[in-house]
Amino acid sequence: MSSISWLDFSEAERRRALQIVELLAQPETRDELGLGAIRDAFAEALFPGTSTVQRRARYFLLIPWTFREIERRSWGSAGALERARREELRLIESLLAGGETDGIIGGRARRNLRQVPSMIYWQGLARWGIRRVSGTREQWARAVARSGEPALDDDGQEVDAASWWHAGLPEPPQSWPDEHSLELHSSEAEYLRERIRDRCAGTMLATLVERRHEWPEVRFAWQLEVPELPAGQREILEHARRFSETMHGASLLYNHALAVANDDQTRVEEYRASLERWATEQSLTNQRGIAVDRLWELLAEVGSRHSEFTRTFVEEWFRVAADPARAVDDPAARDLVATRERFVKGRLARLSYDSARETWRGAAGAGQLDFRWGSTQRQVLDIVGAGAD
Repeated sequence: MSSISWLDFSEAERRRALQIVELLAQPETRDELGLGAIRDAFAEALFPGTSTVQRRARYFLLIPWTFREIERRSWGSAGALERARREELRLIESLLAGGETDGIIGGRARRNLRQVPSMIYWQGLARWGIRRVSGTREQWARAVARSGEPALDDDGQEVDAASWWHAGLPEPPQSWPDEHSLELHSSEAEYLRERIRDRCAGTMLATLVERRHEWPEVRFAWQLEVPELPAGQREILEHARRFSETMHGASLLYNHALAVANDDQTRVEEYRASLERWATEQSLTNQRGIAVDRLWELLAEVGSRHSEFTRTFVEEWFRVAADPARAVDDPAARDLVATRERFVKGRLARLSYDSARETWRGAAGAGQLDFRWGSTQRQVLDIVGAGAD
């Protein structure tokens, strides 16, 4: 039984650990072959400030409203973070009572929720410029405890000089905090659009939020017609697509090999059929003729932190995928995947160690990479389809 723990690291490290825990429950997103650094680099370049565990765009407002109110009411007091947690748990009940069913964080766990919304959105709030002070949630609480009484301007109004939040943050509706909804008002959507426009200019995220009409949801970002997308982002998206489609074959072969090792004939046939479909589609992908060397140049430009070992594995798999039909039965292709898993996971490698293979439940990292598109699309559609105030 494996576990994850931490002591007193940064909020980014804690957030990363919590995302790993969340992803362990989602077989299609598990990083069995060590491609996470490239996946995350593409995702951040296209959709900055998002994450796979985000749900709805209004959390980008509900969280700062909650934290700002605690700042105003808790000047010089300890325990701000615990008060924030209580309010975030209260938010769940309020949303459920209001009839919300789609995208509530903690709708099942409720009072037992461990990863509250502010943990999920904390970095995104900074990336979009809604959180204006750099620091962890714990540092925010300590800053609140150290703060004195708020200053007043000439009109007797409070000046949020110590607030961690953007000065233009809109005020919550009059019904807040007793009533909550995940539906954005048009003015709130315009505020989020302005923040994205200011802090994420030129990205696919910024391009899409400028739209004023919703679209039928698609599985991958490259399936959406976006003629207004800047040329640089179009190139990144095309390379992300090529990487996703090509490396999907390695994930399918990995699971096919596990099915064979477990003598699971039903899944052997299912993964073989999936590999054959992938081989057919990969042949079409190859016709687009994207140079692998340019892939590495782009990844360097967007700050990917992949290792040389990862680059070697990807290049070797791309060579396999140049003749995709061979991947189904080629022992060398299977050995390539097995060697990579053993390098990434050590004695937890399922293809190398029987005890580790017992943890396989029929699918591990078998889903095709979408670079956070599932979460991003839902939140962008919240902004684009916002109702009137």
